[in-house]
Amino acid sequence: MQRRRSLSAEPDFAMNREASDDSISPSGGITAVAHERRAVTSTPVAEIASYDESAYDADIESAKYYGRAARSPRTRLEYARDWAHFARYCERAGLVAFPAEPQTVAAYLASLASRPKRALKATTIQRRAAAIAFQHRQNGHAPPTAHPIVADVLAGITREHGMAPQRKAALTIELLRKALTAIDDGTLRGIRNRTILLLGFAAALRRSEIVALNIEDLEFDQRGLTVHIRSSKTDQEGLGEAIAIPLASDPALCAVAAVRQWLERAQITGDCSGAVFRSFALPRGRDAQPLLQDRRLRDREVARIVQRAAVAAGLEGDFAAHSLRAGFITSAAVRGVAEVNIQRVSRHKSTEVLRAYVRHATRFDEAPLTQILQPNTRKSAI
Repeated sequence: MQRRRSLSAEPDFAMNREASDDSISPSGGITAVAHERRAVTSTPVAEIASYDESAYDADIESAKYYGRAARSPRTRLEYARDWAHFARYCERAGLVAFPAEPQTVAAYLASLASRPKRALKATTIQRRAAAIAFQHRQNGHAPPTAHPIVADVLAGITREHGMAPQRKAALTIELLRKALTAIDDGTLRGIRNRTILLLGFAAALRRSEIVALNIEDLEFDQRGLTVHIRSSKTDQEGLGEAIAIPLASDPALCAVAAVRQWLERAQITGDCSGAVFRSFALPRGRDAQPLLQDRRLRDREVARIVQRAAVAAGLEGDFAAHSLRAGFITSAAVRGVAEVNIQRVSRHKSTEVLRAYVRHATRFDEAPLTQILQPNTRKSAI
């Protein structure tokens, strides 16, 4: 029976200082590679003697930083939570979490899929498996998820539960207009929420992109607003992209004017820096007003803002933060906007993913059944 060991979510960077070469592995971790003898003997003795061990420690810390940077903060957070959940499962069952046996991982994944009324989606279960594999690789062990028994369990879960994404309702331009009327723009919080809806729609932003915006990412000119996206889900390397948002003729739907109003009313213009969208402190007292804080708005709050506006407007459907992005793509598709122009804003790397939105939005356009049910004016050749 293996003895239990505790393991943190951070990789173990124990190294052999006398004979090691720190190299970054493709997974983002640190691999200890032994020097060849000729490489060691060719190194000047004076250079070895003068090397400061504190500098080596700093190099290790830098390696840790860059290793973590191989994955987005959101991915690292999700992996840490997933690993903690697996560790608790093993603790309760009296099993070893690290290094885990393939049978342990298979049983854990099966338990996630077979919970009565609480079964996880296949995509979530696959992410849990990826977190377990990541933790093992980072600590120098072969991932148990590579074993055929685990692969078969994952394949069975996918086959039984499917991988079809659960689409959020699209907040089209027509529905957006209704949702905006339900927001009280007489308050600072209402102005912020209205701006989030308009800007999220106009730039087809993901919720993580909305909350990541800084003041310096906004560039105004006489034509409108350019939003600079420093990094995103499809731009993990941080190459950056720019989205042009022109001025709208309808003031009620003008994202540019809404952003200007929010920045002015929130007094975060001029030499200010930091987050564009910030949270409010809960009011104390019956007549107290929420106080604007410097703390960046959390991405989950964006989803709640959209949902509350949809409910207040009496809209039917499963709305969330993604509804803004889906609403832009849907509204553009039904109006015949070219795919290449939609893609310039949505920034989809895969045209097929974008076309899935377009097909869903235009599924009733020129439907064959419509033509079949129309009176046939053609003369039969029979």
